[in-house]
Amino acid sequence: MGRASHALPSPNATDPSGLPGPQRRPDPQLMAEVFTTLGDPGLDPAEARRRVGRIALTAPTVPEDVHVASMGSLTGTPDWPDRRLLITAVDLETGQPVVWDRNSGIALPVAVAASCAMPVAYPPVTIDGRRYMDGALGGGSHTHLTAGADTVVIIEPLAHRFGSPAEPAGAATVLRIVPDEAAQNSLGPDLGDRTR
Repeated sequence: MGRASHALPSPNATDPSGLPGPQRRPDPQLMAEVFTTLGDPGLDPAEARRRVGRIALTAPTVPEDVHVASMGSLTGTPDWPDRRLLITAVDLETGQPVVWDRNSGIALPVAVAASCAMPVAYPPVTIDGRRYMDGALGGGSHTHLTAGADTVVIIEPLAHRFGSPAEPAGAATVLRIVPDEAAQNSLGPDLGDRTR
């Protein structure tokens, strides 16, 4: 992978959740269409992701550069850590998952922005002329990437809604962190409500 096709602009506003950049509430009908498409048992998973990618391309969201700048504010640096970090995304055109690391030639905030670009909520992110969306759509928590680890910690803030991934193979210790009932209530029913 090469460099992203855009710079990292500064966010220009703050929403009530404290995250930078102007926010737009996701269209609930489009969001329902995304989840219906992803959950369609008659579709090959890659085809379902390609269809969701097409929805993402036309959905009204904040501008891509604003989304990337927001992630830059959260990461605090364009540089990857020295320790191993893998970030996943899904290629809109192919519907296939991709995995980036510090050797991919992508600034950390751009990789993070692509990885959390949930269709309809955030815009797809452009890297080397290709568009990418939320990595969870290509494999949930991607526990297969933990191969060889003795201890695996899986943080699943939405396990109560989408289930938990399979146990990672070969790990001696697996710790899952999931929301209890109070945390579930605090998250609320609307995943697009960032003030929660």
